[in-house]
Amino acid sequence: MERGGQPGNKNATKERRLITSALRRAVVQSPDKLRAACEKLLEDAMNGNIAAFREIADRLEGKPAQTQILEGGEKPVTIDGIVRTLVDPKSVEE
Repeated sequence: MERGGQPGNKNATKERRLITSALRRAVVQSPDKLRAACEKLLEDAMNGNIAAFREIADRLEGKPAQTQILEGGEKPVTIDGIVRTLVDPKSVEE
């Protein structure tokens, strides 16, 4: 499977990212527009736009790791090709 999209999604490969390519060309041709866009994003975040704030935080600090909670008692579960047995953390004595 190619990275960057769902299987069969040929538009997600690096060579075919049309929006990314167009944005890169526009930024190279007019770097002042990128700076203006960044300043607008910052201004929006300062004015309470949570989506703008989240975008800035994700770019500067990275997106938070996603947590997956699996339930299944003592049933074996396959995670990344490895069979594991789930155990209730409350039942494990320290």
